[in-house]
Amino acid sequence: MSPVKKSSLATYLQSTNQNFFTIYTDWFRQMKYRLRSLNLTHPQFQILATVYGLSLSEPEVTQIMVAKAADVDAMTASSIITKLSRDDLLDRFPGKKSPRSKALSLTEAGERKLQEALDTVNTFNQDYWSQFDPTLVDQMAAVMPIVKSHHF
Repeated sequence: MSPVKKSSLATYLQSTNQNFFTIYTDWFRQMKYRLRSLNLTHPQFQILATVYGLSLSEPEVTQIMVAKAADVDAMTASSIITKLSRDDLLDRFPGKKSPRSKALSLTEAGERKLQEALDTVNTFNQDYWSQFDPTLVDQMAAVMPIVKSHHF
């Protein structure tokens, strides 16, 4: 006889965890589909948006700053940044404060690609989330401070 209790499985399948996973999977699949038409992955979009966002308030944007702000580990951020640099969407150069650090900025092509992606993502988000109870978005915003305080 299996040690797995059917009631435990039923509880899990009806749980908030499973519901969240299902919603996330649907949202992410649709987001990937839209960004694919721009030859971008979602993490690449996140990095482009983060580099640009940081550049609005920081005199120099480094890879480490981008990794932290985008909530991506440094190695993953580095490989994404390398790819975006090869695709001429990011300029990567020695930092002014420390030549060992890499500073970043969007190229003109990167700015155009980011604007296209922002238009696509903003339209998608509007369409996707409008299918749900409007208070859901407010509820998600309300839990963000708790989510952002989790550091594992």
